[in-house]
Amino acid sequence: MLKGSDLFHIPFYKKSPYTGSMNGMRFYIEKASENDTDVFRVWIFPGPYCFEKTASELKQSKTFAFTEESIPVIADWLNGQYEERRAYWMQHTSILSDFS
Repeated sequence: MLKGSDLFHIPFYKKSPYTGSMNGMRFYIEKASENDTDVFRVWIFPGPYCFEKTASELKQSKTFAFTEESIPVIADWLNGQYEERRAYWMQHTSILSDFS
């Protein structure tokens, strides 16, 4: 399970998006603009491929305020999404797991 402390602070997201995964559920966190306001846009999608190589219809996103207080909320949302569909995510683990 992710904790807010597992994710970066605001200065990181001002420069770069962040990607990670949890047992087949991949995520992509970026700073975006919505109605001239900075927000976090958080995407979840099945592995094993990167964000750019995953079909759009397999991605789901949610926006959060671009504040430090949102970071633990994002971690909680990611954990909830993982728990809700654990069996689905486990079907999409890394292609490298076939070679272990």
